[in-house]
Amino acid sequence: MDMKELNKMYYRLQMKCNELMYGLHHRIFETEWGWYNGHYYKNSSGEYERAEYPIPVITVNGFCDIEINLDHISLTSKRCRAETLNYAFEKFSGIPFEVFSIENYLDEDYYTHGTDITVFRNKIRKSQEKELGFSFLFDFDVGGDRIYEFVKLLRREGFCY
Repeated sequence: MDMKELNKMYYRLQMKCNELMYGLHHRIFETEWGWYNGHYYKNSSGEYERAEYPIPVITVNGFCDIEINLDHISLTSKRCRAETLNYAFEKFSGIPFEVFSIENYLDEDYYTHGTDITVFRNKIRKSQEKELGFSFLFDFDVGGDRIYEFVKLLRREGFCY
């Protein structure tokens, strides 16, 4: 990859970060952001791999982190395990998400797209963790207003970070 391609790629990430920051910060949320490497993603085999390149990450204080990846946006939050046992996930219809262990996040996935909800509930019932991690996936082209509304939904539903 040459310098022009690299600059074009990072410019795109920066502009998306600016758009999302504007939609969140200039309303009701306190935000901060930075470039961070060392994030993990699932490869085509479903295994976690560490990425060394930096991406912009927006922290919405108290509610979530928003990772602006090369091809998608992921929003990570937490929820109390006990409150999640009987939670109705219909409010997240159409938004792919995963639920993972906070303590062993690279080893324990409680829910991935397609997991039967009964299997998911049984897994978390057996877990001793106090909180569960949630990762919601959005297309890269999602607008700032959509992310703003989604963070408000997380706040209403008792998610935290």
